[in-house]
Amino acid sequence: MAGSITNNRFDIINGKQLALLIAPLLCFVVASAAVAARWYTRSVRRINTLTEDVLMLAALAMSFVVVTIVYVLVFLGGEGLTSDQIKADPTKDFDVVNRFWLRLQFALDICWATSIATVQIAFAKAYLRLYERKRIAQTACWCSIGLISIWYIWSLAGWISMCHPPGKCELQSKKSCIIIGSLHVFFNSVILFAPVPAILAAELSAKKRWSVMILFLLGCFCTILAVLRIDCAINVFGDVEEDPIGASWWRVCFSPIEVAVGIVCCCVPNVRSLPSWRRASPIASNESHGLRRLKFRTTSSGSSTSNLNEPSQWMPHASKPQAAAFVTLTSDSDTLERTGSLGANEIKITKEYNLDRL
Repeated sequence: MAGSITNNRFDIINGKQLALLIAPLLCFVVASAAVAARWYTRSVRRINTLTEDVLMLAALAMSFVVVTIVYVLVFLGGEGLTSDQIKADPTKDFDVVNRFWLRLQFALDICWATSIATVQIAFAKAYLRLYERKRIAQTACWCSIGLISIWYIWSLAGWISMCHPPGKCELQSKKSCIIIGSLHVFFNSVILFAPVPAILAAELSAKKRWSVMILFLLGCFCTILAVLRIDCAINVFGDVEEDPIGASWWRVCFSPIEVAVGIVCCCVPNVRSLPSWRRASPIASNESHGLRRLKFRTTSSGSSTSNLNEPSQWMPHASKPQAAAFVTLTSDSDTLERTGSLGANEIKITKEYNLDRL
């Protein structure tokens, strides 16, 4: 049995195989760090984005499956080699290798579509919060979620109909490949440009503008990868009909990278405000943890994910005096007796109002 596995395994002999083994794994590690930071931010800031957090975790899990399939394709499916190179190897049966590769590449496409659709839906959910007061924009976000879901189900059904082991597997048609890939590029472009109106209307600091620019460039990179994945239309490493294994290198290599970069882009906006443990805090150590976790809603239309800042940073500016409401935590010794009945996980909240006669 061990000898059979050894005979079926392909040796690493060129740079394309090395790229398939190194690049997807590195990108997956970076995506894992981004998701871990997002969940850490959730535990510290109590950010109310559970749906997107779970979607990112699911996309990361499916991304791991994609990377695993890429490794199997390299070692057992001859990915990174051409059909002629596989045929020239006397220890390999090309028909067996081709049949195995064909089934695995369909599995790769299915897992890739699952993870990328999950990331796109997470972006759309985030845009629902971004445009919470824009009914038309929210309707467009819900329509995007519906269209992405339809694209995913339609692609999945098409791939399953083409290859359903133990039945016959056949290479998908060029027309189907181009349609699925083009729709994916379109959805990537929508996700990329949807937040532009809100960003242009916001007053961002220079640091935040640079952060947004970097995220935008990463989004452009994802869209370029989505275009290059359409190997049936871009014959760089071979014709997909004459040499499907050799021509598929673009798609197999860029699939896990695109998913990983998409996960990072979706997680970064949530982790950019991680608390710094090096910064000295004026609050006593026994209360600073509770203060960091304290979230509140300033008005009925306020965000439930607002951080506790100075009133001047989050209160709306107006020409007329307004009532200022903010929350404070005190650690004065004269209040210890009054707070002695509080539990270990409870904090005292004092609400103060500044009222000015108009």
